[in-house]
Amino acid sequence: MAFENTIITKEDDEKYGLSKIYYKYNPKREVFINKQDWVINKELDCWLWDIFYFPDPEYEHGTLVKAIWILYYKGEIIEVVLDYDINRALRPKQFYRIWQLLDLNPKQTKLISRDEIIILLDNALQTYGYDGIWEQIPNYTMELQDLTDRSVK
Repeated sequence: MAFENTIITKEDDEKYGLSKIYYKYNPKREVFINKQDWVINKELDCWLWDIFYFPDPEYEHGTLVKAIWILYYKGEIIEVVLDYDINRALRPKQFYRIWQLLDLNPKQTKLISRDEIIILLDNALQTYGYDGIWEQIPNYTMELQDLTDRSVK
């Protein structure tokens, strides 16, 4: 089974403690928002969820595309900071997103190496596509660039 874009269910919330994770990053929210989506591979017991977008300093109540995503793998939780850029030279024939991996915390776990984390992220983001379950567009392509400092453990 591959990754798929789905809506988080009440059962998912209970199984993975998603409300607790959500409130860690969004403490001012009163309710765990319904209709949250994520990318999940049930066979691998792995998912990727965009949990928090950084505030835009130029616009009140605005957010950047830079965000914290949670990568879950068999009980291990990895905080991933991603940003992206669009290669505008390829438009309008192709929408090419360049995901920029800015940070991983932790960089690796007992169950999964750093290189395996990068592979899972790439696969999950390929499935996420343009906007997860909400919208996909034709001629969408992407790449994941690792901009983290590999020398730091």
